[in-house]
Amino acid sequence: MLTFSELSPTEFADFVKAQVSNNFLQSPEMFARYRAIGKEAYLVGLRHAETQSLRAAALVVCIYHGRGQKIFSTPGGPVLDYSAADHAETLAVLLANLKPFLKSKSASVLQLSPNVPFDASLAALFEQHKCKNLGEHTQAKWISTLDLTQFSTEDALFASFRDTCRHSIRYSDTRFHLATRELSRDELPVLKRLSDLAGKKHSFRPPSLSYFEEMFDAFGEHAKAVVAFSGDKPVSGALFITYGSEVVYLYSGSDPAENKQCGSYAVQWYMLKFALENGYPTYNFYGTHPDKADGVFRFKSGFRAEVKELLGTFMLPLNLPGRLYVSRKKYQKFSDVV
Repeated sequence: MLTFSELSPTEFADFVKAQVSNNFLQSPEMFARYRAIGKEAYLVGLRHAETQSLRAAALVVCIYHGRGQKIFSTPGGPVLDYSAADHAETLAVLLANLKPFLKSKSASVLQLSPNVPFDASLAALFEQHKCKNLGEHTQAKWISTLDLTQFSTEDALFASFRDTCRHSIRYSDTRFHLATRELSRDELPVLKRLSDLAGKKHSFRPPSLSYFEEMFDAFGEHAKAVVAFSGDKPVSGALFITYGSEVVYLYSGSDPAENKQCGSYAVQWYMLKFALENGYPTYNFYGTHPDKADGVFRFKSGFRAEVKELLGTFMLPLNLPGRLYVSRKKYQKFSDVV
């Protein structure tokens, strides 16, 4: 028998760190960040009634509150052993308990985005529990990762990149002599300015300065802002999270006027070397659009990153207003997938 309860950050951390589907979005650090900025967030889980061992856990956070209703989300979760023989039963019990728990918090919708590879039978299992499959929604469904365990030296890693990628890294060093380093928390406005410049050029809304600061405060030394400089001028930068077994490339920005200096390649090469030196088995380039015409996809593929499809996002309505809200949502997918 499985019993449902709220968890302490320590209990939650001990469980999720041992799971394959573990990720920084489902972490005590993210829970601390949500709480620090005033968001309503909970750590919940299922225990075996006799052994008291945890079988599933989830960080749930309110992502919308308006008109008397709330939408909660489990970004990167819930976390459980999806390969276990009893995973279907575990998921059923977890969802059955999450419904009344969240309804007691005035929730109308629960959004789920498990950090697991796409599997048709698993997707069907979520749908069986009245979760609407939205495919590519607010969270990345397609990611690109690089397995670093196959490389014993920096030279071997460098040699694995595509010719154009190797050329760009060399160019940033030998032609433009870019200096790449980590920023302190007080220097985060440098990264913010670069992300603003990129957002203006590519028409996307960049993260706020407070977001970068919040991530630094929550993850401490595991949040790294890396910037390539040409003299005193910042050229390109990115925010990374080192968590569990991987280094995650999260957000970036570049000065469009300095693109010829290949600063974005210098930043990635700096962190790839860091990951290899510190024994991280996976370098996660994170979200990508697996479309041959997409510039971000082409950039990441230059490092020979492997594209993986995750299960995607699902929405579970918890009451009548929730059903009406979810009914208007449509499945999203990319065409021209490589």
